[in-house]
Formats: sequence, structure tokens, C-alpha cells
Amino acid sequence: MAVLGSVGDTFIASVAPLFMLSLGSTPFYIGLLTTTEHVQKIARIIGIRLVVHTGKARLMAGSRALAILPVLGLCHLAWQGTIGTTPVVVSLLLFAGREFIRQAGNTVWWAMIQDNTAGDAFGAFMARLRIRQRAASLVVPLIVGWYLGTSPSPGRFGWPFAAGILVSLLSVWWALGIKGGPLAEQEEGAFGQLRSAIRTPAVAWLSIFMATYQLIYSATGSMWVVALRNQGVGAMAFVWMGSIAALGQMISLTWWGRLVDAYGPRSTLSTTLLLKAGLGLTWLFLPTEFTILHVWSALFYLAWGILDSGQNMGRTQAMMDAVTEENQVAGFNAIMYAGSLGGIVGGVGGGWVFGLVSESTITWSGYPISLVYLAGIQAATFVVYLLSRKLAGYTDQTSTRDAVRSGMPPKAEGEPPA
Repeated sequence: MAVLGSVGDTFIASVAPLFMLSLGSTPFYIGLLTTTEHVQKIARIIGIRLVVHTGKARLMAGSRALAILPVLGLCHLAWQGTIGTTPVVVSLLLFAGREFIRQAGNTVWWAMIQDNTAGDAFGAFMARLRIRQRAASLVVPLIVGWYLGTSPSPGRFGWPFAAGILVSLLSVWWALGIKGGPLAEQEEGAFGQLRSAIRTPAVAWLSIFMATYQLIYSATGSMWVVALRNQGVGAMAFVWMGSIAALGQMISLTWWGRLVDAYGPRSTLSTTLLLKAGLGLTWLFLPTEFTILHVWSALFYLAWGILDSGQNMGRTQAMMDAVTEENQVAGFNAIMYAGSLGGIVGGVGGGWVFGLVSESTITWSGYPISLVYLAGIQAATFVVYLLSRKLAGYTDQTSTRDAVRSGMPPKAEGEPPA
């Protein structure tokens, strides 16, 4: 199910900014696209209400089936080939509509993960799952990028969207076979359950952590495509960067999983968040020469993939530690809503600000102000590291220094000593 979702997103969601740019989009609309990815999580309120009637697997499958409808509209828009503000807005609404419907099903995603994993081997399970996801994310973008070329017209996106529809149909069938645990009895409605969850200190701190990180990432990550395209990276190369990031995740996921299982999420989150903050400063050295630019981009995405896989592994374990089965569905979604709130602010604000600075000739110490913006905002990830120190169980978990001294990570079971 997770692999099919990754393949479908590669055909549809991952090329969304490029499709909108081919229609004549500005950075502001790209920022709005990122914002809608967070606004759509409002649909999880609907999911909380529906799951008591449908069960977890049927809710997931039904959402995937209905989400095909907006993609049909995207196919029509692509093959129609009209360029202008109206097609850009329509495409934005269709991408948002697809994700809104999918989010109703995603209400139960983490609950189903919790139902189907053994706590002691959670990191190993997530590593296997994500390695399979990233294997798909490694291969499919190469095909899509080759097909799209350097400067694709809107019509070139029609067939990838159609392929995404076929993958979505497969995911519907697969979702129906996933087992989900019984739902705990709830006396409160959807909003009451969310309020009860957010009052739990562990959930509250993790929600603040998620909101802050998503604000920073949404204000910068969605602008990478604009900055690199402005510098001379073609559409085909940009799609391939997704494969390079996936490669970074694949080669590191097992390592991160063993680290989380052995020491908890503390050392993993500390390491990845601090390095991400430092990685942001490399935007100040974005080259202009064609070959060096593409090498820089590849190394950046490789490093980002390695760090992002570790952060996601640590964050996921932190969620499992913070949420109890008594308020399972609402607990996970309260955290997701907090992240969405930060993402909305970051997406709208980041798109608006970057649209201004990318057109400006102002420099700071010789650096273009647009690159100073990307570097400065990403460096603020240091604040997220400080917040990670407030997460549940932090003081009881092994510090990064002690983990390094003990062997980071320890050898896998059955692995011979050095």
C-alpha cells in the first residue's frame, strides 16, 4: 500500500509544481500549492466521523477511489494545453481536491501502522517499509524525468497523470486487504476527541514541534524548484533529484532504524535537525556553471534524503511514544493538524516572500537576497532541535554523545563483531 502510494505520488504530486510552471505559474501559486497540502488535512475531521461506520481499511480504500476523479480533470487540463492564470488556478484546485479526498483516508494511516507493528522492532519495520517506498521513488522519477524532458509542455504531463490513475486503482484493491485493530469506544465527538488529545503534554509538545518544523520547511522546500529552475536546472534533471533523494533515504534507512530501536528517537532527531540547519547554509554557494550546478543539486538532494529519512524515523517513533491506543485516531491527527497549521503559514508566507526576493537585485554581503532567504530560513531548523528536547521520554533516552560512545548504531543481531 505504501509503495503504491509512493508510485502514484511520483506520477501526480511530485510533478505538480512543474506542471503548474508549464502552465505559467508564479512562485506565489507554487507556495499556495504547498499550503493546500496542509489545509487539506481538515478532511481528517470527516475521516474521524466516518471511520466508526466504515472501519479503517474501507475508509482508506474509499478515499483512494474517489481521489481518482480530480486526476481525470488534470488529464483533461494537460491535454487541453491552455496556458494562463485560469489553468494554473484550476490545476491548483484539482491537486488540492485530490489530496483533500485522500486525507480523509489518511486519518487512519498511523493508527493502522500502530495496529500492525510490534513496538520493540518498530524502527526495523519502518526501515523495511520505507526502503520499499524509496526503491519505487528511485526508479519511477527516472522514467518520468526522461519522458518529460527539459522544458515540457502541459500536454506531456497527461500520460503520467493517467498512469497515476492506474496505480490508484491498484492501491484501492490493496487497501481492502489490510487488517486494522478495533476502534476504542469514544464518548466525545470528533472535535472533543481532538481537544482531549491535545491536552496531553506529550501530544502538545510534539504538536508544537511539528508545527514549527513544517512552517520552516514549507517556507523553503517548495521554493527549491523555483530557485533551481531560475538557475538553469531543467525539468528532467529536477525530477531526477527526487530519485537522488530517494537513494539517500534507501542507503540510510536501515541504519536509522537500528539507531531508533536501540536508543530511542532522541539522538536521531538531534543529529538530523542540526545537520539540516547547517545544510541550509549551502544555498549561499549555489553555483551558476551548468555542470557544477547539477553536481551541487545532486549532492544537496542526496544529503537531504539521508537526513530526512532519519528525521522521519525519529519523529514517527516519537509519535508512537506520545499517542496512546485509548485515543489513537484523534491523537495522531491532532499532531498532523498542528503540522498543517505551521505548513499553511510557511507555504503562504514563503511563497509570497520568495516571489518578492527572487525578482529583487538586492544582495547581502555579495549573496543574492533570494539565496540568503533560503539559507536563513532553513538554518532556523535549529529552533526545532531545541523543541525536540521537550518531547516525551527525552531525558530517559540515550544522548547522541553516549550513542556514539556505545556504537552508533549497534551491530544488527547476528552480525559478527569487527
